[in-house]
Amino acid sequence: MEFFKSAIDLIFADDSMAYSALYRKQGKVDSIPVRIILRSPDALQQFNSGRFRQDAMFIDVRVSEVPELSKHDTFELLAEDATPSGQVYELTGEPARDRERLIWQGEAASL
Repeated sequence: MEFFKSAIDLIFADDSMAYSALYRKQGKVDSIPVRIILRSPDALQQFNSGRFRQDAMFIDVRVSEVPELSKHDTFELLAEDATPSGQVYELTGEPARDRERLIWQGEAASL
């Protein structure tokens, strides 16, 4: 398990993979600096007999940085890493941890 944790830490430390952000519980004023990974895979949605592609945004954050994560928590990208700077994302659903319980994964929307 220690090997996986070390590998995850290296990925989140890489500036080409992760961004610096401010985490806010329920969007409140107090913030915690964290590293996040943004993922934007296409999501397939079904409606009646049709299938549609829809843009999706997911945020990954280490459990070691944010032990408790919930719907409506926000992440603000910091200027040094992000384009555009100051972009804020809000979790739109209940986040889940990965199999090893090292990473929170949550669907997000841009505010």
